[in-house]
Amino acid sequence: MGIDTLSRPAIFLDRDGVLVEEIFYPRTGEREAPLAPEDVRLLPGVAPALRHLAAADYALVVISNQAGYAKGKASLRALWLAHERFVALLAEQDAKLDGCYYSYGHPDGIVPHFSGPSLDRKPGPYNVFIAAAQLDLDRQGSWMVGDRQTDVACAHAAGLRPILITSCGKASGHDGDLIRAPDLPSAAEIILKGRSRAA
Repeated sequence: MGIDTLSRPAIFLDRDGVLVEEIFYPRTGEREAPLAPEDVRLLPGVAPALRHLAAADYALVVISNQAGYAKGKASLRALWLAHERFVALLAEQDAKLDGCYYSYGHPDGIVPHFSGPSLDRKPGPYNVFIAAAQLDLDRQGSWMVGDRQTDVACAHAAGLRPILITSCGKASGHDGDLIRAPDLPSAAEIILKGRSRAA
């Protein structure tokens, strides 16, 4: 790294409900992260939004809690194959991520060594800090886009600007200091417009 090299800003992204559809599983009675590769489906407009953000020189980093194994709902292999399917679906539309950081533990899990407190689980900012160090990212100019209050709390703890995705179709706008958007394409538009005004 040269002395004049500048760190890149990033868009930190939750995966399920932001990039891919959450799936209703009758056996669990819940909508949740895909537990198998055949269940992975990109949400509309995700790949073009990621391409636009990457073209603006943002790094794209997924930070996601994946507790299916800890809760006994899926094997680690199934969750990894779901991840590989997710990456492949993005690649089919010429979208690429700079990194993916998953937390597989859960406080109420049933699997030994994956249950109880987790250092890397959101709302904790651990994986954001790890990604920033490994990928040389400028957190001060970065954002986090997620669909839960844990994503917002993680963003604040890591010094990122949060955008909360509201799946109920609520229009983009501000709720106090919190920016809301109905989907990732709308969030990307907010980020890119803000950057062009600042330039």
